[in-house]
Amino acid sequence: MKEFWETLEDFRARTESFIHTSLPAGGTLETHPNLTRKVDGEGHLLPFGGSTVVYPLPAEARRSIRSLRDALYEGCGDLLAQPLGQETFHITLHDLVSGPPSPQLEEQVRLVQPSALACVADLRDEDAPLRLVSTVLFNMVNTSMVLGFAPADEESCARLMDDYQRFQRVVELHYPLTPHVTVAYFKPGRYGPEQVARLQSAVDFAAAQPPVSLALSGAMVEYQRFSSMGHYWNGMDE
Repeated sequence: MKEFWETLEDFRARTESFIHTSLPAGGTLETHPNLTRKVDGEGHLLPFGGSTVVYPLPAEARRSIRSLRDALYEGCGDLLAQPLGQETFHITLHDLVSGPPSPQLEEQVRLVQPSALACVADLRDEDAPLRLVSTVLFNMVNTSMVLGFAPADEESCARLMDDYQRFQRVVELHYPLTPHVTVAYFKPGRYGPEQVARLQSAVDFAAAQPPVSLALSGAMVEYQRFSSMGHYWNGMDE
């Protein structure tokens, strides 16, 4: 099993190596080929389902991120897929199963669910807060614009690493956790310097806003199902 364990210094060094340079200065941006599994050429969200473990956000944080979303669409709406509702805003703790709808996907979800629910139940018994603070708006692997989050202190970083590792035993991922909230998906395509400059202006606007601070608890963790990138629901009782 692949283990990812970082101190707060390690986490900052890794994430700051790409979040501040995610847009090509003066260049072009071509969206990731896999984006077409989630978004069509007109920007409609496609059927894409599965299961995940997330922290839903408090209402105040959702409102703050909605303001960033609205500013992003005001300047760059032609580059972006249909807007995500603020009720979908969340921080993913660990991805589980995902893909286009199929009987095989549903079978994978069913097989993983008992172990995932057991881990969620363990986390929901923990009281210590997990404190996160927003960093910057950035381009996540040419699929979406996201608001990054970082642990606010060493204790929260250790909690985050431990919680992620629990779910590595359920579904092994081959990348470390970079907490974020997806603000908007790109519309598949290739975008030139003028369009990238507009995205950068949205990043600069977000950087000028007060950071979003979160105090999350284990009781907030949810096992969720989804049928597209815009439709998530609590799957704890399914």
